Amino acid sequence: MHSLHAKALAHLENLKKDSNFRSLAPQKHNGARLTTKDSTLLNLASNDYLGLSSNADFNAHFLDSTLFKEHCHFSASSSRLLSGNFEIYSLLEAHLKTLFNKEALLFNSGYHANVGILNALNTLNVLFVADKSIHASHIDGLKDFKKPHLKRFSHNNMESLESLLAQNTEHYDAILILSEGLFSMEGDFVPIQKLVDLKKKFKNVHLYIDEAHSIGSFGKNGLGLCKHLDLLEHIDFLILTFGKALSSMGACVLCNATFKNYFINTARSLIYSTALPSVNLARTFFAFLELPKLEAQRTHLENLSKHFKALLQQKLDYEVLGDYNIISLVLKENAKAVHFSKMLATKGYFAPAIKTPSVPPNKALLRFSLTANMESKPLENLVKVLEKIAYATL
Repeated sequence: MHSLHAKALAHLENLKKDSNFRSLAPQKHNGARLTTKDSTLLNLASNDYLGLSSNADFNAHFLDSTLFKEHCHFSASSSRLLSGNFEIYSLLEAHLKTLFNKEALLFNSGYHANVGILNALNTLNVLFVADKSIHASHIDGLKDFKKPHLKRFSHNNMESLESLLAQNTEHYDAILILSEGLFSMEGDFVPIQKLVDLKKKFKNVHLYIDEAHSIGSFGKNGLGLCKHLDLLEHIDFLILTFGKALSSMGACVLCNATFKNYFINTARSLIYSTALPSVNLARTFFAFLELPKLEAQRTHLENLSKHFKALLQQKLDYEVLGDYNIISLVLKENAKAVHFSKMLATKGYFAPAIKTPSVPPNKALLRFSLTANMESKPLENLVKVLEKIAYATL
């Protein structure tokens, strides 16, 4: 035990030397702001993209809804395959099928979905070709793979991807391309039409798209990128998560009936997890019903994001990433990102530094996650603060 403790301690010390040590601090939340210790800060690290989690009217309507009153159990007390498969599971899955014209299977989180599904697909003769910026949950789902069954392509680099497909399409029963709809760190959209074109060009190619950061906040009725571009029929596995713009909890995979049954029988994260409480599913169902009414929030979020990114590009001599409401300022060095984050906190802004393994080495950044309950003035002031920090750091 002494040796084990010493190794753990040494690892922590190395993280501190590399400005990569993480810790947890209690927080209180109030709308777009949070309080940590004695400071109240504008929260630029939230995935509550539509501001629904703290929207009093939205929450009151949910608590007054039939969905809440009829499905307000606070624990499932069992896995779905035992006694945890409450009626609301089937109701929500059926509603998702009407929206996306695919079978839906619910999971406890996006992490549970990606790990369980990818591990289950690993039992087949499949080559997984993954964008290098894919989410950590995909990577964890692929960890047990032998190296020949996983290949990576440069972020959103379609030439790199096409080359991998051309080299490998004859050697596998199927090739599965893994990507996100809206990437969680770079904040850019996948060129989904180009993926569809490659799928048509090569035999046995399938698309696995994770829309964790675009469902609810983007597209017609907030139903995400693939639905917005009318490309759903070409997507074999579509992952949606409910703990971000939908202000709920859980996730689902949308696929065909054969694979739904396959995952019910093989996805260990589904089989061996206590099911979500029915009240969480009721909340998700309610959010999907309300999404068409939230176009004003999505429009405001889009305009806010464009304005903020333009200001950053005008005023700062750093690379700025992001196509929508996730805007990142690339600072490259861990220590610099930590310094910027700490200085911002003294001026009323909560923007934690993003470091490895969340981003590649030498690409540390500040990630600004904008939400619909923010206004432009605080963000304009934020840019001024960043200018001062940058000037003092040079």
